[in-house]
Amino acid sequence: MTITINLNTILFILAIIGCVALVFLIKLIVNLLATIKNVNSVLDKVNVVLDDNTENVTKSISKLPKLVDDFSQVGENVRDVSEVVTDVAADIIVTKESVKGNFELLTEILNIVKSVFSSK
Repeated sequence: MTITINLNTILFILAIIGCVALVFLIKLIVNLLATIKNVNSVLDKVNVVLDDNTENVTKSISKLPKLVDDFSQVGENVRDVSEVVTDVAADIIVTKESVKGNFELLTEILNIVKSVFSSK
């Protein structure tokens, strides 16, 4: 059994496949152009924002070294304050013990005075 295909039929089928491929290629190019247009629009907006804020960004960047120095000084100040707080806390503990000892001594003296007056 033999099947004969006419050359015109093969060319017709190839022409249809070519047309379908051409339609897909045109659709792909249209989508690609739309994507490029959207990217270009976004880039234009970014450029406008950068142009509008160039002065603010420049000021912010120029202030960064001073900000870092100030932050370093704050760290040093916190360290100094914590040392002073530690010293004060130690002094308060010593003072509390001294007051407690003096209060106990005063209590004993008052008990002695009370016993002297109550025995008469």
